[in-house]
Amino acid sequence: MADDAFQKIEEEEAPREMKSARARRSYNLDWRGDLGQWLYLREFAHSARMERKDGDRVDFAETLYWNAGVRTDAQTGVAEVSFAMSDSVTTFKAFAGAVGGDGALGSAVAELESVQPFYAEPKLPLEVTSGDVVRLPVALVNGTQATLSGASARVELKGDVKVTAGAPVDLASSARARQLFSLEIGQEARPVDVKLTANAGQYTDVVTRTLSIKPRGFPGRVSFGGLVSAKAPAVHRVVLPETVVPGSVKTSIAVYPAPLANMTESLARLIQEPSGCFEQTSSTTYPMTMAQQYFQTHTGVDPKLMADAREKLERGYQRLVGYETSEKGYEWFGQNPGHEALTAFGLLHFTDMVQVREVDTAMLERTRGWLMQQRDGQGGFKRNRRALHVWVEDADTSNAYILWTLLESAGRPAAQAQELSREVASLKAAAKKSTNSYVLALAANALALAGDTPEARALMDRLASQQKEDGVVGGATQSIVGSSGETLDIETTALATLAWMREPAHALNVQRAMKFIAESSDGGRYGATQSTVLALRAIIAYDKQRASRLVPGRVRVYVEGRPVGEPMRFDGSTQEALKLPDVSALLGPGERKLELRMDDGAELPYSVEVTYNTLTPASSKDTQVALEVSLAKAELIEGEPTEARVRVSNRTDQKLPTAVAILGVPGGLEVRHDQLKELVKRQVVDAYEVLGRDVVLYWRGMEPNKRIDVPLSLVAAVPGTYTGPASRAYLYYADEHKVWTPGLKVSIAPKQ
Repeated sequence: MADDAFQKIEEEEAPREMKSARARRSYNLDWRGDLGQWLYLREFAHSARMERKDGDRVDFAETLYWNAGVRTDAQTGVAEVSFAMSDSVTTFKAFAGAVGGDGALGSAVAELESVQPFYAEPKLPLEVTSGDVVRLPVALVNGTQATLSGASARVELKGDVKVTAGAPVDLASSARARQLFSLEIGQEARPVDVKLTANAGQYTDVVTRTLSIKPRGFPGRVSFGGLVSAKAPAVHRVVLPETVVPGSVKTSIAVYPAPLANMTESLARLIQEPSGCFEQTSSTTYPMTMAQQYFQTHTGVDPKLMADAREKLERGYQRLVGYETSEKGYEWFGQNPGHEALTAFGLLHFTDMVQVREVDTAMLERTRGWLMQQRDGQGGFKRNRRALHVWVEDADTSNAYILWTLLESAGRPAAQAQELSREVASLKAAAKKSTNSYVLALAANALALAGDTPEARALMDRLASQQKEDGVVGGATQSIVGSSGETLDIETTALATLAWMREPAHALNVQRAMKFIAESSDGGRYGATQSTVLALRAIIAYDKQRASRLVPGRVRVYVEGRPVGEPMRFDGSTQEALKLPDVSALLGPGERKLELRMDDGAELPYSVEVTYNTLTPASSKDTQVALEVSLAKAELIEGEPTEARVRVSNRTDQKLPTAVAILGVPGGLEVRHDQLKELVKRQVVDAYEVLGRDVVLYWRGMEPNKRIDVPLSLVAAVPGTYTGPASRAYLYYADEHKVWTPGLKVSIAPKQ
């Protein structure tokens, strides 16, 4: 068949998305029926990947052979062809079509099976806990027609794991047998490469897997941040509990010579958190957006870092646009109705993203249009509610936030302000009466953008009167996300800083505020999503204002006066964070003095994070939720199902927004995703995701004194004895106040 015939099949039968991929000769096919209708297309392509209606993806190997000019023997009518099989262990279909001398047509289909003569199939948990015992099942498979005697396997690994092997077995033709290896996990918590080598006669198969080993106990963390200079070294007292698990202490000490370093550290910190909703996804894509903006105005950035940032941003963008509701606007999980303030946050994010990547223009226009349609005609914005997923109900806060984002994201803020003149006037009046400095900061920015400079300056002066000696802007009572404590302080101070940077008279206020923001760094993170985004926004704006090269210098870490490692040097071209040595070996139960000392050099922000595990739970006394977890049955046989029972309770008589519960699943158990999907359909939970051994459950909010019981189906997959990670629950906007429960324990006996 000629190429033009293939082109015709592609145009008539192939899904639209395949056409743009033709040059790559690799297609995503939508499974519509039998494989046969895609025969010619599969033969034309070098490879093909199909997606069935049930969501499963099926990979097909390359076409092995194609010949349109085979002639049969004149006497026997038989033709023979030969070709090499690929390395894929799978089944291929052979299709033949024939035309007789008299014009008669014929066809036939046959199956060709590609087999591996001998191979091993281990089943290993992805994660385990120190002290677990894995009864590793290894299947040995004979794919030949002969008996293989003395088939055996051995496990090799480097690390604190003790291995006990099984006995050799004889394998009959096309038979399989199983060996069990005992892996006793020691106290060293780190990923371990497990190499399995199987032998039978002349055949050998080698399989390598990675086993992630996590420490026992409950995670804890001590963190510090601030500024270090030659004149002012940073000194901190690190206090660890007496019950700290040996070998679990890790430190991360970084100095940030450029805003880019803050952003990449922030990203690394935030991607460890769940990301199951629009706002949580933004917690990683927004820092990446700002990083890309930084790349455009600075030289000497590592190309690999730039490429990695682009890749993460691309994936994040595709996920974010999936949260647009069918009625337009955005919502945490993409369900109607859209949320006005969250949509405003999304509009700001997408507008910033336009500077660094292509964004759907039509989506931006309809998002802005949808927000404009939410005006209530009285100078404010509507607040439609699906459930308790609100950020705040306060009209002044919501109106100020939406108006600021509409003006901040507008190409011509002054022109947009004219269209929003009623809303601008309403905010101006509300700000005069408001005692909430968060609203004052939003209004100062919005009025400056609208061109009302005198009123904006008056609000900036009021904010300056609220600034404390440590740089924080006090007087905030509520933010758009209902945050509190230091997170609320960061949001308010960052917004005030953005306003002050518009007026040179407030340069001293800016310097004090930036010092506070630097000291608020928690391992590169600044509270929750909103506070982190606003802090990074202020950091970028401050960097643009200074636009000066760094004075070269050196920085070094000391523990109890003892230097650790070599000094880290930096100069005006340094962009990435300076990673100081891990000093965990010098830390332990009790108190240690940790110092950062600088020789010469400019004043730079830094962060210190010490993580550890402790055998004693450390739930916050200020947590507003309660958590109970248990297993219906803790002694199981391989393949047997069980159920985890999760109970989350609202301990208060108030509505709570955005609750999260995380169940730590023991290593030998597997989660049933179909049952999790059913829980969402039945609205037992609003959303879920599975991260390693953690099952993350989300609720938009919880009614006063509400108790939610969630049954989670699990299957005993790998024999052994396991302890899961600690389970926890918290409010997304107050994640420093977690409640913890001990890790679940399970014993799984191998099936006979």
